[in-house]
Amino acid sequence: MINSILKKLAVATAGTTLMFTLGEITPAQAANITYNFSNLDQTLTGYFSFDQEAAADQFVTVSEGLKIFANYNGVTFTEADDPIAAVLTDFSGNIPKGQGLGLQYVVPNQFSVFSENFLNADATATQSVNYTRVPEPGSLLGLSIVGLGLFWVRKKQLSQLIN
Repeated sequence: MINSILKKLAVATAGTTLMFTLGEITPAQAANITYNFSNLDQTLTGYFSFDQEAAADQFVTVSEGLKIFANYNGVTFTEADDPIAAVLTDFSGNIPKGQGLGLQYVVPNQFSVFSENFLNADATATQSVNYTRVPEPGSLLGLSIVGLGLFWVRKKQLSQLIN
């Protein structure tokens, strides 16, 4: 009984120590926010990323480090194709659906993205644009560690029940 409690306490202590150790590193690094985007028929797909600090004014520009990678009908486009491209966000860098926020990106004679709207070159097709935030690698690492910890605890409990 006491041995089991000590093992659980050791696992909890190790997990807490790991979280605080990783947490110490995070504030020193700027958070990078990445979004995947696509129109409804998937002729336009891609992603863009920016530093969360650049979103403090709710307007992130290429000059502030906005990086764009878009694929439209098999052709690749970047922020170099629209040097005045921007992303409209809330104060924390989020793009809530239905609030008119998102990418402002125009590639002449190809397509235009205005927040939640996509237009093809001749402006005959209007589609909505979907944005999906990509989780940060640190968050994925933390969730993976927690998941493995829970899996390990469950496995130990099952092995104890069998014995």
